[in-house]
Amino acid sequence: MTSEIGYGGLAAAMVLSRIFTEATWLPRECTEYGMQRFTVTITSFLLIAVIMIPLFIAAGKTAGGDLISAISQRSKALGAFIGVILSVYLLFAASETALRSHYYASSTVFDSASSLYFYVFVGAALLFAVYKGLEASSRTGVIIFGGLIFLLLLMTAALLPEIKPDRLYPALIDDEESFFPQVIKELSENAEALIFIALCGRVRGRSRSALPVYIAVSCALMLFMTFLYNTVFGRLTPLLDFPFYTLSSVSDITLLHRINGIDVMVWVMASVIKAAFLTFAFRETIKGAFGSEKAAKPLSYAFALASLALSGLFTVFPGMFEPISKLCSSGIPLAAVVLLVSSAALLCMRERGEGRKGTSFLTKK
Repeated sequence: MTSEIGYGGLAAAMVLSRIFTEATWLPRECTEYGMQRFTVTITSFLLIAVIMIPLFIAAGKTAGGDLISAISQRSKALGAFIGVILSVYLLFAASETALRSHYYASSTVFDSASSLYFYVFVGAALLFAVYKGLEASSRTGVIIFGGLIFLLLLMTAALLPEIKPDRLYPALIDDEESFFPQVIKELSENAEALIFIALCGRVRGRSRSALPVYIAVSCALMLFMTFLYNTVFGRLTPLLDFPFYTLSSVSDITLLHRINGIDVMVWVMASVIKAAFLTFAFRETIKGAFGSEKAAKPLSYAFALASLALSGLFTVFPGMFEPISKLCSSGIPLAAVVLLVSSAALLCMRERGEGRKGTSFLTKK
């Protein structure tokens, strides 16, 4: 069985994963980093918090149990259905993660490096993380998250002379037509909810505590990053493709001089951790939905390789990626999966609870 981790380790990996998505960028995403970004970020996290309420309640009633296994035990057909949907979604999320990392690295400091070298490096790191297991990857994720916070503090200290609060202008919404699409896009980028669904059964203690920590810390960090973008670059912010990388490029520090190389290294390692956790989520999905303990481990390695291969395919044929990305960016698939799993789990608990007063059928023995 996969090693158990604390809810803090899961929350750190989820936050790192979300901030990685925020800092990177893909063509045609049309992300806007101006003043409207403050309102978009707050609104999107309020919406994801509302959507996750049933999941929070279901996780609280499991007493550390596995949501997917519990649903599968009650209805094998429903469990298999959820397992297939989760597996497909996780595969796309993992391939998109590798694609983001490759595009970010190749568009910044590694613009002349071969794509093959990148995928070999990331692939080797990902397979090693999967081999070491959930507990080791969780510890590594905490370290990288600490490195991200240190990097932010270092950049902020270096940029203090450039931070001009008067560059902020009082506009909650710059463009009414783009506001709602931006909110939905940000909502759709919380694929970390899938990680929680699959891995909450591997968390020691109150697993649901990871959800509010994830939402609060991710929102706070994204707002702080938006504050830096707008107080340093002002009205030029909406014109930047990689505002975080641009910040690191202009952060002159006596010891490190320019830290944009460290910035890219942090995000590449963050992408490995995110892909690893998505792979562990797939492994637990296979175990829970199909009861395939023996097949789960080799399939997880196949999943990791398939995600990298699919990412490479998306790089060569972007036309294949765009329709899938457009569908996922609507926010409908993510909301549907979260609500389906949480509702099914709550229904299972209610039906079983009628026959076992005061005992949750999801509780571990």
